Amino acid sequence: MTAIAAPKAGNRQVVKTPMLAFLEGMHDQWLREVRGALDPAREEAAGIWLRWRAIEYLESGFKRRFERERRAVFTLHGRLTGSQASHLWAGGELLVQLLESLGHRVGLCQRGEQFSSLALTVMSALEYWCRQVEDALGRVRWGDVSPESRRLFELITYDEVVHGG
Repeated sequence: MTAIAAPKAGNRQVVKTPMLAFLEGMHDQWLREVRGALDPAREEAAGIWLRWRAIEYLESGFKRRFERERRAVFTLHGRLTGSQASHLWAGGELLVQLLESLGHRVGLCQRGEQFSSLALTVMSALEYWCRQVEDALGRVRWGDVSPESRRLFELITYDEVVHGG
């Protein structure tokens, strides 16, 4: 797993750097991680336990990370146009609703086609969310981001479960 670090605030060259490279790197890593969890569970030969583990991942690590990013993004609401805010809200709500639909996971684990459909929808919704975040915030410069917001972006990729915290 590649670590992605947010630029340091003290470096004047980095402060002028737009957020886009950071967001793209973080999202590329995250999309690979999600595909790595969901794709094997979508295979025809995948069993109940492989689908169960994928659902556990969506309900735990994925959900935590998404909630962190959503919180970080909306701390910069003042930098969003009305249209950008609407698209981000809709994309965020879609992912929240998809995660809520995992409540009937025992059935999903036993029905591969149903699981596969939900997994594809989650991937599409996440790709949409990532594109919207990058389009909306990619040009924002790190120097224009408050220390509180910058800290939230730094926490997006940190997961205590993964990192042993």
